[in-house]
Amino acid sequence: MGKINKVAVFGMGKSGKAAVQLAQKKGEEVFGVNKGDPFTWLKQDGLDQLLTPCMASSEDDFARHFPKMDLIIISPGIPLTHPVLTEAVKKGVPILSEIEYAYQSSSNIPVIAITGSNGKTTTTTMIAEALRKSGKRVFCGGNIGVPYCDLPLSGEQFDYAVIEVSSFQLETIHEFHPQVGLILNIVPNHSERYDAVHDYAKAKFRMLTNMNKTDSLILGTENPFLADIENHPSKKDFFTKGNLPQDFKSKFDFSNARVRGEHNEANFYAAWKTLQTLGIQNLDQLFQEFINEFAGVAHRLEFVLSKNGLSVYNDAKSTNSLATSTAIKAFKESPGPLYLILGGKLRSEGDLFLPDLLPFKNQITEIFTIGDVTQRLFDELKNDFSVTMGKDLVNVFKMAKERKLKGNLVFSPAFPSFDQFKNYVDRGEKFKSWAKEIL
Repeated sequence: MGKINKVAVFGMGKSGKAAVQLAQKKGEEVFGVNKGDPFTWLKQDGLDQLLTPCMASSEDDFARHFPKMDLIIISPGIPLTHPVLTEAVKKGVPILSEIEYAYQSSSNIPVIAITGSNGKTTTTTMIAEALRKSGKRVFCGGNIGVPYCDLPLSGEQFDYAVIEVSSFQLETIHEFHPQVGLILNIVPNHSERYDAVHDYAKAKFRMLTNMNKTDSLILGTENPFLADIENHPSKKDFFTKGNLPQDFKSKFDFSNARVRGEHNEANFYAAWKTLQTLGIQNLDQLFQEFINEFAGVAHRLEFVLSKNGLSVYNDAKSTNSLATSTAIKAFKESPGPLYLILGGKLRSEGDLFLPDLLPFKNQITEIFTIGDVTQRLFDELKNDFSVTMGKDLVNVFKMAKERKLKGNLVFSPAFPSFDQFKNYVDRGEKFKSWAKEIL
């Protein structure tokens, strides 16, 4: 890549803002581009302190300028096929994700990269916290909510960068090179972006682009496309949720673990194997302590409260059926009824939820449907389950209180949040707030 003078950052979320700051730190002329009139977004999150009005533009107004850039950095939600990028793509203007841009300024720090359809954030957090417990200096970021660009912006030296990466971010990497890569699972997801699950898997597998025989891969077998990468030269370790290696199961006691479910045991295995691969000393004693201490991650089957016999759990991160199925399995040994809250924004008209839910027919007492898919889910599930149209979370909590429900009330929506909320974090925080206020 030649000398970079003009940079356009397309998408002004957290990662976009951090990319603007890094470009400015590097002395590049940077333009911020976002959907809508800059007047509507420039004052959000202090962007007006970074960009003057003449350096901020709507995507439509900037379309003719994209081909004139030396570099374009795109947010994860923006595909290369976006119409305003057409001419820039034809001209061959380099287009990078924020993780690639950050890596190019911090490639001296070894990278542990985690991807997969489910469990990414929990496993990323486990690895980072366990490494810190071992005394290592760790940066933890990426798709987890902390921009990777914050690492080079900080000017600090770390022993490891633990980076959660999404398929969207991996579509536009070039030099990004993890020393340890984890692909936890591949299940149907993001049908709004990929025509086939295999295309989604191929995007995930781009993480291996620069990995070689000195690097290590930790792979969950819940992945129908592993044959695609069987000839990759990296060292490989495989694990199966629900059937973890006996030497691992016999080493550690999970009876005092604060997070529940076989999926979390699999996440612990992936974290332990990562630390073992890195040669962390006194690992077994350290990791048993870590299992007992780890409190989980917000919005991932997070315990909220227990009131008058009803325990409430927040799994707002769930945006697909596997995540919700995993949450349900975590309650298979729990006494009392299980009430499930499902719903959000529909991804594709062809999406069906019933086949994935039917195995739990005898475990689920009642389903409350919310969001854009309220009626659609009700119609799909009503013949096999007891289903109530809740429409929104406030209404569900009011019904739970009026009916004096007892047991477990689990919010594991299985759909994106963008119908009623800004994102899954907003969805989870509001869920917790309303639970405490109404119950």
